[in-house]
Amino acid sequence: MRRMGTLMGLLASLGAADDLCAQASVPETINLFFDCAAPGCDLDFARREAPWVNWMRDRADADLHVLVTSQAAGGGGRFFTLAFLGLRALLGQDQELTFSTPADATVDDQRQGIVERLKLGLVRYVQGTPAADRLRVTYDADPPAAPGAPEARPGANQAAGAQQDPWDFWTFSINGSANANGEATSRFANWRTALSANRTTEAWKIDFGLSFSRNTQEFEVGSGATARTIEVKQEDRRANGLFVRSVGAQWAVGMRGSASSSTRLNQRLRLAVEPGVEFNFFPYTESSRRSLTLQYLVGPNYYHYDERTIFNQTVEALFQQSLTAGLSLIQPWGLWSTSVTAAQYLHDLERSSVTVFGNVNMRLFRGFSVFANANYQWVRDQLYISAASLTTEQILLRQRQLETSYRYFYSVGIQYRFGSIFNNVVNPRFGGGGGDFIIFN
Repeated sequence: MRRMGTLMGLLASLGAADDLCAQASVPETINLFFDCAAPGCDLDFARREAPWVNWMRDRADADLHVLVTSQAAGGGGRFFTLAFLGLRALLGQDQELTFSTPADATVDDQRQGIVERLKLGLVRYVQGTPAADRLRVTYDADPPAAPGAPEARPGANQAAGAQQDPWDFWTFSINGSANANGEATSRFANWRTALSANRTTEAWKIDFGLSFSRNTQEFEVGSGATARTIEVKQEDRRANGLFVRSVGAQWAVGMRGSASSSTRLNQRLRLAVEPGVEFNFFPYTESSRRSLTLQYLVGPNYYHYDERTIFNQTVEALFQQSLTAGLSLIQPWGLWSTSVTAAQYLHDLERSSVTVFGNVNMRLFRGFSVFANANYQWVRDQLYISAASLTTEQILLRQRQLETSYRYFYSVGIQYRFGSIFNNVVNPRFGGGGGDFIIFN
């Protein structure tokens, strides 16, 4: 046992010494805080590709803060922005690099594009340090059409692009999924399919979509002569369209249209046409970092119910209006997103609803951050509630929407990190390779 203790102590000492070497900073270079939550963000990959800077765990220790954001681009792709924000000695030396990826880009395509733009932008800040002596610039004279290639902002030079695009900016998508799980006395199955088509230019945004989903559940209860099977089936169908016309840098006019059915909402058919207008207090070109919008929609809604409602209706046509205010900020201190939507039927203004949504992830001080998201809705417009009596099983299995005056959801959390300020080392050993099987009902 004494020998075993000596051996374990030696191994611990060697491990500690190795950690000290691994956590040592790269000498005479800049300290980088990489702030990336966009699709394709891979910190391990980025650290391997750019080992010539110090990767810091906290913004307070960095000379440079790189904030990566993304937004949907024309054709179903994504448009990425890397904001290089100078701190301390680099204060005021800011720059911004962009690139876009097509709709069929893989996660590797996205992370390659992010890292290539990151390395390109870092040269400006490292060139004045001794680390620059070990950097080399390369140029591919005949590069492939990679997603990381530079492009103008969405909408730039649209006319030239249209002449070279046989699809005229239209993109189409078909997808489907199915899953099932079960055990001796219960079974669950779900399948979904969807079709979409969209066209996005600087002047127009057009979207069409079709979707269908079915969810089935079976439960075997009781035993012997009292045994029985409870089966629940829910179906949802939806077709929707969106037409938006840009009007200057901060205005847009458009129209939403939809046709849907839902067994849970007692709707055999719902048709809605809602023209409207939107104003952004900031130019839309800044939407990857900040936006503050007001949107107003008004239009007719037609309902055909599966069962007679508590208001003694099977068919009705009503006008509805809604006003939505939305704020979105992605800044060096974190993310804040909030929206408030008020909707009401014009035939009876008391038939209304108000929905408040909020999402925040904020760094308060070194190593400490808070995050939360919440949704609360005041409900006074459930015109579709069925007048039929529901069984206990239908209520417990949520087969039909019940009458309610409010809905809510929230989650909160905090995170505090302390210790080494460096984050240079990548070591994926014993990182796990799958094997756990979890069923979510």
